[in-house]
Amino acid sequence: MQIYKLIVSYDGSDFHGWQMQADKKTVTSCMQKTFFQVFKTKASLVGASRTDSGVHALGQVVRVKTELDLDAKIMLNAWNNSLPKSILIRSAEKLEKKFHPCANVFQKTYYYHIFLKKPLPFLSRYGWYIKYVDNIDLEKFELCLKLYEGEHDFTSFCKLDKLENKSPLRKIDSMNLKIFSRFGILRVEIKGKSFLRFQIRRMVGYALDMARKEDLSIDYLKRLLDNPSAQQQLLKADASGLCLAKISYLE
Repeated sequence: MQIYKLIVSYDGSDFHGWQMQADKKTVTSCMQKTFFQVFKTKASLVGASRTDSGVHALGQVVRVKTELDLDAKIMLNAWNNSLPKSILIRSAEKLEKKFHPCANVFQKTYYYHIFLKKPLPFLSRYGWYIKYVDNIDLEKFELCLKLYEGEHDFTSFCKLDKLENKSPLRKIDSMNLKIFSRFGILRVEIKGKSFLRFQIRRMVGYALDMARKEDLSIDYLKRLLDNPSAQQQLLKADASGLCLAKISYLE
């Protein structure tokens, strides 16, 4: 059995997430199907992050197990030539040792993009445009994002039926805001070792709610972190704005 490590980018708009699902088109199912069509043998894929439906990736890390023994560059080129334009294998490496993409993760970097004005059609799939964007207090928004830094119980920010036996404790290394004025884009850069399902989208959405509603203070958000509760009626940011940018590993 041969093991390959891939770095994969994809536009998640037309997929039901990364993970294989019965009767649904996912990034994994598309890649596995294409692999079989090209090489006439099966491949097993495991990704470092189970990105949800509509979420994009620049740097998904993937382990491939297959009976195929082929030069990595030849495999990459042949596979890429048959994949849809929404998926690109950026690099491929044959490994001589055991590897699991979820093990020894040091940090994951995600981007969340918000459009400050209605975007051009060929950009609209890669960010979120909200009609009340002009009412957002960017200074307050940034202050809200900074509250997430450090370790917290994120029960108020995740989908509980997917939590299973996982701890709701997560550590956010940094939350930074950057404006790309030329393109009218606001980027939230989120760094941490691991995240719960919907956690990032709800962190961004809740912070946006705080930044636009005069009757909600930053203290309200702080209370959610200090007193976790599953019963929240705040905003969940759209999947289209979220992108897995990079995954780094311990040596």
